[in-house]
Amino acid sequence: MQHAMKKPEILAPAGSMEALETACLYGADAVYLGIRGETNLRSGAKNFSFDEFPAALGLAHESGVKVYLTLNTYPHDEQLRQMPDIIRLAAENHVDAIIVSDLGVLRLVRSIAPGMPLHLSTQANAVNSAAVNAWDDLGISRVILARELSRGEIASIRGNTKIELEIFVHGSMCISISGRCLISNYLNARDANQGGCTQPCRWEYALVERTRAGEYLPVVEDDGFTYLYNSRDLCLMPVFDQVMALGVDGLKIEGRNKTALYVATIVSAYCRARDAWMKDPQGFQVQKEWLDELMKASHRGYFTGFFSSLPDTSGTNYDFKGYTQTHHLAARVLETNGEKTILEARNPLIEGMQLEWLAAAGKSRIFELKDAQAGGTRKTHIRPNEVFAVKLPFAVRAGELIRKPYSQGDKVVPKKA
Repeated sequence: MQHAMKKPEILAPAGSMEALETACLYGADAVYLGIRGETNLRSGAKNFSFDEFPAALGLAHESGVKVYLTLNTYPHDEQLRQMPDIIRLAAENHVDAIIVSDLGVLRLVRSIAPGMPLHLSTQANAVNSAAVNAWDDLGISRVILARELSRGEIASIRGNTKIELEIFVHGSMCISISGRCLISNYLNARDANQGGCTQPCRWEYALVERTRAGEYLPVVEDDGFTYLYNSRDLCLMPVFDQVMALGVDGLKIEGRNKTALYVATIVSAYCRARDAWMKDPQGFQVQKEWLDELMKASHRGYFTGFFSSLPDTSGTNYDFKGYTQTHHLAARVLETNGEKTILEARNPLIEGMQLEWLAAAGKSRIFELKDAQAGGTRKTHIRPNEVFAVKLPFAVRAGELIRKPYSQGDKVVPKKA
């Protein structure tokens, strides 16, 4: 089957209202989100209440951004009972599609909202064209392919199917097949397949012999603990020309537990790369500035997953000590008021700091924080969550973010799942 060159959607994670607003502002074509409870695979994210959902959907649609609702757990009967009300809410508010994994959930959506477009989650582990065509026959309109596929395998599936296809291009990777992991359930009684993953694959491990309690044996050449299961993060920016040549319909960014700054940074970088390729496919080259942007956001080291070849030991971060990033969120633009810009601080700020405005369109700009005002008083020190005003030498938009580089190179942000 032949597929014409198309402009694929950039899909952004929206784990909160602020992340959704940020995704819309920084160029996402679609967002995916969940309702609070055990019906989506990121129950640890803020997600959206029944009352918040219509406003979230309205905000996205006003921005021309599609909304895909995640109902992608493998629910037991108890969790299944929660879904009819959510499906009706989605239908009443004209959600653009529902993402499902389970055949029973698919059937439930079909019975309650017959006209609702359905996307198949990567959790369903579609790895061949026969499976994709079978899902097509069952009424699925888009398949989000498993992350265990190479570029050649994706191309083969694209060439032998007519349904819309979506692939992940950036974000966390699981050590298990399509994220269907049981380690969290075994160690913490938190089922990853029902949205409760505690990410034990990111923990430190050592080998203990049964009769020598407390005596830790190294499982690598170096002494101490090792992050035995800790995958690096997926990043397909270095091979983005090959990604675009596949002709898929959606390029998905993982991260519904991530911050608004993460969403802004990653979405804007991939949007710029996608648009550059669409403008000149033959002359396209991955720009260093795009790769540099991705390093500024929280990550565990990058690799290309299964895309270029089967992962080897370089795909595991054995000496992981935390999430690496070079910048953190300094402030968020609330509004412009005449010559003044009103900001809300997110971290402590001191006059004279070098800050960077992360532009939603165009080039970002570095500026020095000076002459800040709060409550009619000049401020040299600003606390987190404090609202203040400054005069900036450029025009900004409400919702845009101001970030700050860490003062001593890369920052390691310790985090346990």
